[in-house]
Amino acid sequence: MVLQIIPDGPDRTREIWDFYLETAEPNEAERDSIRYIDEVLQVEDIALVESVQRGMRTPAFTQGKIVFDPDGSGLSEHAVHHFHGLVLDAYRRDLGRDRS
Repeated sequence: MVLQIIPDGPDRTREIWDFYLETAEPNEAERDSIRYIDEVLQVEDIALVESVQRGMRTPAFTQGKIVFDPDGSGLSEHAVHHFHGLVLDAYRRDLGRDRS
């Protein structure tokens, strides 16, 4: 699956999904997976993003663009935060700027 997220105005985003399967038509397991992405993951992600965007417009906003809760409440994006740190470290090493 390739997901394109395209800004379409200050308060609107368009998504385009492309699924690449081994056959022209999805099998039952693939249909179930696509349905799960659409009905569960997307619903959760959209609610999270909308909540973050509302919060970023308030005077109480003190974080970056990733929801990060060091207390581990489960209401954060620790995996994304960690992955971005790994990418940054790899870039620094590649550029000879290893700060570790």
